Amino acid sequence: MLSFYYLCFMREENTPVHNYVYSNALVEFVRAANECCFFLEELKGTEGKAFIANSVRHLADLYALFLKIGETEPVFDSPPEPTVTEQEWSALFQKIAGILGPSNDTLRVAAEDEFDRSELVSHTISEDMADLYQELRDFTVIYSRGLEELMNDAAWELKARFFEHWGTKLLRALSALHLLYVNDVDPSMEE
Repeated sequence: MLSFYYLCFMREENTPVHNYVYSNALVEFVRAANECCFFLEELKGTEGKAFIANSVRHLADLYALFLKIGETEPVFDSPPEPTVTEQEWSALFQKIAGILGPSNDTLRVAAEDEFDRSELVSHTISEDMADLYQELRDFTVIYSRGLEELMNDAAWELKARFFEHWGTKLLRALSALHLLYVNDVDPSMEE
C-alpha cells in the first residue's frame, strides 16, 4: 500500500510540476534569492557604502532572474505558511535603518489606495527591504524542503505576490539605493 507521503509528494520526473520546480530559470532565481537573504541576515558590521553597492547588485539580479521564471498553477488550495516572524522582520528593518541612517528616508508618490492622498509620502528603504526579505525567505525555506508540490505552490505564491506588491517594493528600494550609489553617498559620514 502506498503511503500518504508518496501519494502527496512524490512525483515522477518529467511531470509538469517536476519540470517547473527544477527548471534552470527557477533554480537560478532560488540561488539569487538565497544569496540576497544570506546577505541581509549577515549585516552586522556592514558599512553603508558596501550595503548600498551589494543591495543594488542583489536587487538587480533578483529582478532580472525573476522575469525569466515560467508560469505554474497551484497544486493545493491554501498558500504555504509564512516562516519569517514579526520579530525577525523588525530586527532586519532596524539593522538596515541603522546602516543607512538619514539616507534611509525617501519620498515616493502616494498610491491611489493610500489614506494619505498627498502627492509625496515619506517612506523608508528599510521597510521595502525587510518586506522583500520576508517574501524571499518564506519562499526559499519552503523550496528547500524538497517537496515538489510545496515548492511549486511557493513559487506560484511568490509570483502572485510579486504582481501584488513585492515587485514594486524591490524596484522602489533599488531606485532609492541607485540614487545613493551614483551620488557616492556614505551613510556613515552623514549626521
